[in-house]
Amino acid sequence: MPELPEVENIKIGLKPNVLNKKIIDIKFSNIVEESHKLGKLALVKDDLEKFRKNIIGKTILNLERRGKYVYFELDKGYMITHFGMTGAYFVVEKLEDIQNKNYFKHKHVIFELNTGEKLVYSDIRRFGELRYVEDKDKFDPFIRLAPEPFEENSLDYFLEKLDSKKYRDQKIKGLLLEGNVFCGCGNIYACEVLYKEKIHPELLASELDVETKTRIFNSLVETLEFSIKQGGSTISDFVHSDGGEGNMQNFLQIYGKKICPKGHKTENITIKTRATHFCPHCQSK
Repeated sequence: MPELPEVENIKIGLKPNVLNKKIIDIKFSNIVEESHKLGKLALVKDDLEKFRKNIIGKTILNLERRGKYVYFELDKGYMITHFGMTGAYFVVEKLEDIQNKNYFKHKHVIFELNTGEKLVYSDIRRFGELRYVEDKDKFDPFIRLAPEPFEENSLDYFLEKLDSKKYRDQKIKGLLLEGNVFCGCGNIYACEVLYKEKIHPELLASELDVETKTRIFNSLVETLEFSIKQGGSTISDFVHSDGGEGNMQNFLQIYGKKICPKGHKTENITIKTRATHFCPHCQSK
């Protein structure tokens, strides 16, 4: 969390509020500064002074998403953000305008804009990442990511990966979480799609035929598109840049549920360290 739909909604809400604005100063929380002194690099993954030097004075020309990342296109270079579990951006006139108490408390990077506004990055659990790169196309995580799921060649790429020697004998649930297999899917939507398609999460990719793999892919795309329209899922901490919440959690059928929509008791197992909710009756092997 956030997954692709949540990050897309962050981008949609944030973009009109930052375009063509210049960053004139950056302030870091004491936690960020102290962590860097200890060599732990909390949140900002560059030397703090180098980060400031590379970004201050730059104008934000565009804001786009790649997988679960957003990146700010500056007049020179890019600022890339991964939100971890609880990252969020806010654009406010004053810090007190951040209404969510947790996000107000955990504001860690404050970008002063030439309009007098503040672009604030808050992160409750501090698993997020901010960094400056000169060329996004040479950023390793972007290079390794699968194509965006809405692109024409993404299905062929997905099928090829699932049939590869590296992945064909791995569990399908775990593979859906691999960004270089399917871009942007996380734990919530992987559980939802496998339930929707009545597929046991522990089945191996090699045990699924091409038709079933294609159904999984198409269902993922459909689910992600629907979630984007619903503003994403607010399970615990996710909020939009205006502080609003998503609505997709009201449509979830299996994630976090003790009883499936058909009335069967669900199970929760761990696959690749992630809690995997499924119905052993509806999703039998």
